[in-house]
Amino acid sequence: MDRSLKLQIYRNMILSRRLEERIAELIKAGQVGGFMHPGVGQEALQCAAIAALRRDDYLLYAHRGVAYWVARGIPLEKVLCDLAGREGGTNRGKGGVMRVVYPELGVLGESGTLGGCFPIATGAGLSIKVKGGDQAVLCFFGDGTSNRGTFHESMNLCAVRKLPVVFLCENNGWAVSMPTERSTAVRDIADRAKGYAVPGKVVDGNDPEQVYDAVVEALKRARSGEGPSLIEAKTYRLWGHWIGDPDSYRSREEVEKHWRHDPIPAFEEKLAKEGVLTDSMRSEIDAEARAKIDRAVEFMQKQPSPRPDSALEDVFA
Repeated sequence: MDRSLKLQIYRNMILSRRLEERIAELIKAGQVGGFMHPGVGQEALQCAAIAALRRDDYLLYAHRGVAYWVARGIPLEKVLCDLAGREGGTNRGKGGVMRVVYPELGVLGESGTLGGCFPIATGAGLSIKVKGGDQAVLCFFGDGTSNRGTFHESMNLCAVRKLPVVFLCENNGWAVSMPTERSTAVRDIADRAKGYAVPGKVVDGNDPEQVYDAVVEALKRARSGEGPSLIEAKTYRLWGHWIGDPDSYRSREEVEKHWRHDPIPAFEEKLAKEGVLTDSMRSEIDAEARAKIDRAVEFMQKQPSPRPDSALEDVFA
């Protein structure tokens, strides 16, 4: 990654963190009725992975956090309108924040059930191959979702057909309140790649450069017709499963330990040592993020709710 790309990833990480903090305030104040699964602590891997994509690639995001949309360049006001159930969003206020869809940037949305992302990603990959294109598909999912049958079926079909799909597991150690070691037989989910004769790689999900390099390598393989790859990014969610979650199933010691490895200050320190980021730049980037969010919130608050007579519009194509 060059200096410019490192700074862009850092900007997106800061914007994502500040946006989630603001969304939490809006929800707790009753100004927004949407439901939100925060991705605090996982911004580094999401922003770094998406930075490796081309504009015409496809993206299937997971259900945790806003960094996917920030990093892909979806306007913040559209995301907030989706969250608030108002016109002006990507789904016109009908789908909520877990149904952000933006075809202009290849964002295909999220399945109605966890694990539905896998066959959708596989279908997108098949469409690329049928049309003879050189795009690729990046499919995010969590450690718990890796245990769904659709994961194995889709991995197998992608491997057999050599489809250009990169599967990226965000292993944050918890599936809602269930620790990964109690739900998953293998220690490293990337080991499952062996069963489908595709590459499997484990990276530090809190290190943007490791994630970026792994995704670049997997995308290169996908575009060259060699088929899918499985990347597992080890990370940790620093907030609860949802905004308002009492998070009583984890010890305070465990959470505090991982807060000391928050990827944002760690990346800041690294960029500062490399001479890429100064204190003044850091303050400017933070101020820019807050101002951008303020403008997006103001836009969202002025948007109307969907009209009752539009209920059956956009239901199917």
